[in-house]
Amino acid sequence: MERLYFRPLVIEDKEQLLHIYSDKDAMQYRGSKPLETIEDAEQMVLQAHQEWENKTKIRMAVIQKDTEVLIGTAMYFFESPTAVEIGFSIGRDFWKYGFGQEGTEGLIEYVKAHESGVTTIIGIARSGNEKSIKMMQNIGFTEIADYDEEGKRRFELVIRD
Repeated sequence: MERLYFRPLVIEDKEQLLHIYSDKDAMQYRGSKPLETIEDAEQMVLQAHQEWENKTKIRMAVIQKDTEVLIGTAMYFFESPTAVEIGFSIGRDFWKYGFGQEGTEGLIEYVKAHESGVTTIIGIARSGNEKSIKMMQNIGFTEIADYDEEGKRRFELVIRD
């Protein structure tokens, strides 16, 4: 990644996490409700650490290199032994700069480097989230036509045969 890098979330990220994840409009396509308090943001960091330790979900801070500012989070979890679902969220202040695509491509490379048994990466987008859908298509994800979870679309990217 040219402009971004990943690192573990730290408790000092709580203010920026609250700023990003309390924006109800920006969070409309996420599965979880927006954060409301600084304690919610602290809990998000603590939960991320626990999930990482338990290997149930890997959630990382996405940092803009030139400013050292946290602009969002990237995460993945195992759907099966050979498939991970990825997710990427960036704050509204950082939209329209190509960070979503750069970060998603970086997350794919991270999974390739750290999860040798993974052959498929999955992306889920709510039907109205046209920017995420277009971005996944641009990267090379293929939509799975028979996916039937209401209001969501499933995309897959094969990274290894």
